Amino acid sequence: MAADWDALDFTCPTCAATRTKICITKNGRPRTTHLARRLTSILLQLAVHRGHSQPPAERAQIVRSLTAVQGADTSAREGYLWRQATDELYLWEQVVAAAGQHAADAVEGHLDDDELRDAVQQAARRIDEARKLLHEWHGERAKYPLDEELLTGVLRPAPSLLARARRRGDVQRLQADLARRLVHMDRPGGIWEATWHSSGALSARRDDGLCVRGWSATPDAAEPVLQSFETTSRHRPQVTLALHGEQPEALATGDDAPGIGRADILRAFDADRAALDATVASIAQLQRTWSQDQITDRVRAATSQLQIRAPQSPYFDLHNRQRERHWAVGESAAWVRTDAIVHAVDKVWGHFDRSEASRGPSWVPRAARELLTTEAEQLAAFLRHHLAEEPPISLGVINGPAGPLYNVSSGGAHRTHLFRILGLPWVIAKLYARIPPRRFDIASIIDTAKGMTEVERAGRGWHTLLERGLIHGSIRYEGAFAVLDLDHAPAPWLLGDAALASSYNTAYERVYPGALSELGIPTAALADRNAWEQWLYG
Repeated sequence: MAADWDALDFTCPTCAATRTKICITKNGRPRTTHLARRLTSILLQLAVHRGHSQPPAERAQIVRSLTAVQGADTSAREGYLWRQATDELYLWEQVVAAAGQHAADAVEGHLDDDELRDAVQQAARRIDEARKLLHEWHGERAKYPLDEELLTGVLRPAPSLLARARRRGDVQRLQADLARRLVHMDRPGGIWEATWHSSGALSARRDDGLCVRGWSATPDAAEPVLQSFETTSRHRPQVTLALHGEQPEALATGDDAPGIGRADILRAFDADRAALDATVASIAQLQRTWSQDQITDRVRAATSQLQIRAPQSPYFDLHNRQRERHWAVGESAAWVRTDAIVHAVDKVWGHFDRSEASRGPSWVPRAARELLTTEAEQLAAFLRHHLAEEPPISLGVINGPAGPLYNVSSGGAHRTHLFRILGLPWVIAKLYARIPPRRFDIASIIDTAKGMTEVERAGRGWHTLLERGLIHGSIRYEGAFAVLDLDHAPAPWLLGDAALASSYNTAYERVYPGALSELGIPTAALADRNAWEQWLYG
């Protein structure tokens, strides 16, 4: 199996299967890895990885012989040559970079090696840029619109000029799509002062003090990402945006985007005194009603009750499954409703799959005892230390028509389980949000192994949601597969399969009773998965 994974790192010279894709037969069916791909993998691995101990000159000989063999290969399908070229450029970039380090090592102790290293690294970067241009020319971005005005009168454009025209065209399309999205938000939101830098870095502050930092590919994407931190998915932020630097013709990458740090979390902790007081009062109530010798039994009973009353929903990853890149992301910090956290990594409340015994099922009773035996006057400081001064609970935001739901994303699962089990009302957290992709593919939403009947049914469900105003956008087809060009989804989980949608419907009704009915979904359709499927698919 390891040999197959090595082979999957490289394009197949027989069937032209791209990296990470398995080989296929002539009629398109999956098959075992072609022998030519395995042999190619061995040579490439030798040249790139296992050849690291070889002098660059010897590695270059390996690459030269390898590329000469591939160049004579007549079995490759149409379209393979450009993939072969990108593989070769990748190899040469690795060898040249190694040569620079080798040269620097040769003069170490005798000469300043920076000049030698910098010259070779520059050559390696140019090779890598050429590879990226070639990949972009034949990659998915070839489907994006071109800025034709930029290419007027150019008979054979240079790859870099074509890439620039493609990025400019994509910026124009993104701007139009984002403008359509904002039309569907029918309530005025908070008043924001925001700054966008030409690097894509974004910072914003709402009139109530909420701070957001992140990045957006264009200034137009700033408003949609701030919308994720509004009261509901129907509120449109009122943004005054200041631009620093000229807007680039290409989409900003956000490589050095600012984020929310410890100081921001501490400020957010101190800013909402009402949430802190309510949480401290809830802990004090438990201290009065649970004696110390009852804590373990009480925690065990509360855990069982929570699992029955509010089982966790699946992790919300619809956005991550799409092929389209992120256009804007933002981070903030705030007190959030604990009952709105519907997924916390470990799927059963109070049960943790950890190798360390101290982080297993015994953690919650032990942490509950420490919390509930803290003196009342020390509770605020205790919470500040464990929630704001230590690495924070990190939550992904899923905004909805009456307020957001949250998933634990990268930290804080144990503390989240503890707060949910004890029924504490609020928790301070670091929040993360990204704007939804513009394009949703039905194949990335459902299990295609269930066959074309499931593909057709899921597409019909999208049409139902569109006709009833529960999503906004348009549907087109690539063969038998539906593709949704999304403008706005006030309840984004409705785009998922029946299991995801019905689970989040149940959770949302539990946290925000009546909100989905107000949106236009009959109460009967929210009863369970079968009821949802019956209403959606008819």
